[in-house]
Amino acid sequence: MPEPDREAYEAAEKLVREAQERAEAAARRAASEAPPNGWGSGTTPPSNAFPDLGALLGLVDGLRDQLPPELARQVADALRELLIAIRAVLDYTIDRLEPPPLSEREVQDIPIR
Repeated sequence: MPEPDREAYEAAEKLVREAQERAEAAARRAASEAPPNGWGSGTTPPSNAFPDLGALLGLVDGLRDQLPPELARQVADALRELLIAIRAVLDYTIDRLEPPPLSEREVQDIPIR
């Protein structure tokens, strides 16, 4: 590069670096000033609704590569059955929550004179 272009490039590069540093510093300040739960009121969010299931899935995920193939297949089958059971419970609950179907209304003709 000729010298004038090189100097312009270096000046632009310096401006970009300074802007990036300022943006990172502003992001750090904003993160330190934010309430613990984003912009929430500071109340703790509800914990995992199914902590045992989450722990079980974490355990299975961690052991997935460690298990022999036959045991891995059995675990996968057991998890599949568990998910099918959960789906059945959800389907049953959803069916109970839906309003009953409307019965046919009886219509009567009224003569107009």
